Amino acid sequence: MQRYNFGFLTILLFSFLGSNLLQAQSVMLPSGHQWHDFVQRMEIKSGGSASQFHFALQPLERKAMVEFLQEADTTARRLTRTDRFVIKDIIQSNAEWSAAPADTSGRPFLKHFYRTPSDFYRRNEKDLFLVVNPVIHVGLGTESDRSLYLYQNTRGLEVRGMINEKVGFYTYMADNQARFPLYVNRKIQQQEGAIPGEGWNIPFGEQGYDYFTARGYIAFQATENIGFQFGQDRNFLGYGQRSLLLSDYANNYLFLKINTRIWRFHYQNIFARLVDWPLRTYGGRMFDPKYMAAHTLSFNVSDRFQLGVFENVVFGRSDTLVPRRFDAHYLNPVIFYRAVEHHIGDPDKVSLGMFWRWIAGHRIAFYGQVYADDFHVGDLKYDIDTMLVYMGFRGERKYDLHASFRHKFGLQQGMHWVDFLGIDNLDFQWEGNWIRPFVYSHYAADGSGLRPASSYSHYSQSLGHPMGANLREMMLSLQYSPHPDWLLKTTLFSARQGMDSAGINMGSNIFRDYVTRVGDYGHTFLQGELRALTLLQLEASWQWRPNVWFDLQYIIRNEEQDATETRTGIFMAGLRVNALKRNHWF
Repeated sequence: MQRYNFGFLTILLFSFLGSNLLQAQSVMLPSGHQWHDFVQRMEIKSGGSASQFHFALQPLERKAMVEFLQEADTTARRLTRTDRFVIKDIIQSNAEWSAAPADTSGRPFLKHFYRTPSDFYRRNEKDLFLVVNPVIHVGLGTESDRSLYLYQNTRGLEVRGMINEKVGFYTYMADNQARFPLYVNRKIQQQEGAIPGEGWNIPFGEQGYDYFTARGYIAFQATENIGFQFGQDRNFLGYGQRSLLLSDYANNYLFLKINTRIWRFHYQNIFARLVDWPLRTYGGRMFDPKYMAAHTLSFNVSDRFQLGVFENVVFGRSDTLVPRRFDAHYLNPVIFYRAVEHHIGDPDKVSLGMFWRWIAGHRIAFYGQVYADDFHVGDLKYDIDTMLVYMGFRGERKYDLHASFRHKFGLQQGMHWVDFLGIDNLDFQWEGNWIRPFVYSHYAADGSGLRPASSYSHYSQSLGHPMGANLREMMLSLQYSPHPDWLLKTTLFSARQGMDSAGINMGSNIFRDYVTRVGDYGHTFLQGELRALTLLQLEASWQWRPNVWFDLQYIIRNEEQDATETRTGIFMAGLRVNALKRNHWF
């Protein structure tokens, strides 16, 4: 079977760059940016999904965001003073997509810098739009029962722009040193040394880490309805704090993304090159490559109801001599991946999903997801039989078998209520996630006995839920803005997870070969040794000037497993300049 290198996609990309059909193209918000939350708030207050974008497919385009907010400024109901201030702030920070004149600074620095309040350097010419901003994140904190201070020290640069009003570009580079809380260090150990959301790193000082972050891409419109993005970054799919389908928890990865928007449809293709770190199966210093291809179709069924379907395949299988190349079968942008996978021998990991959101009135939105690795219709009769006995409709079971390991699926349900209980600028969010055993895991298709390359992961980090599988989680969040420059937030996570017991694979660790399970049936939800986790995070942030934030954060975390309880209190204070928060919610 013929295979092609990922460079084939690069050739395809640059063939479009040579076309005369290119349209004006926006770059995206950084993944995890706080403006995503505000845009969703405005969608709910507008009473319907935006026509400029489908919110579930993140990150959002800056151009589409500005167009929507300019529209929402006049159509959304009961906008508060804070709402209007944030809208103005976002539009001024993305003035290349606004007809309104950009604000000018009363005191520019050395005549050329901070001539606009939001940007260190901005150049807007006929052939070039350019914004350059410094990135600074410094923080210092304490952890209970630990003498060492926690710290974060990030210095970098963020650049975005547009050439000839046709090709957009973005890059972010930052050098980092950090000492994390002990529970984060334990997570790093579980991930073979990978820092959550980051890649390669080296030890720094006493119990610290030194790592470099780099993201960058180009983006362009091939036609009015078809846009391309190529580079190194991450993506997110959904409406909640978590995503079971595709989260932004893992490290950045190389991808080509195709967005096709027609009428009420948004169809997205992602072709990505991942890293099976830290395994090396074919020698040298090269980390094993693995690949992902994904289709997502989102449809605005009505102005209030948005429905989407998702399909994904992950494949690896490097042998001892040669790394696996990108399989050309998966380049087809419209085919059903399960059919392709069966066609080539059923070696890869294919998953399906669905997501939805319904905006009820102008205050509340309900959302959810379903993710499925595998599902066996023939086993349903066993579970139905067990359920009927449990509910009292049948006196005894007809079958001895139940709870097949093949039923690998996850469910998310959530609610987002803006101006909660009629209180302006107070938003409430509830979210629940339920994931059965062995979800996201796979088997060693090459028969090597090594860790399966096709697990739903990148750089030893989950591409789905960061805690893995076999878990139940509830999240409550209150966010309040008493003043346009103040943000107060409380977030509570409570989770239960069935962990491996006495070395037996209970289905929580997505990196274990699911062939090592005990039998095919009797795999119940939360099986194994129970782990109980509670995390309460309190935050207060003040914006001194655009994109310059002072933060206070307090975390109480309690974990119980195997009759051992670990309770941690963490306090952090810091300054962020054009830098994003990255929460460690696990």
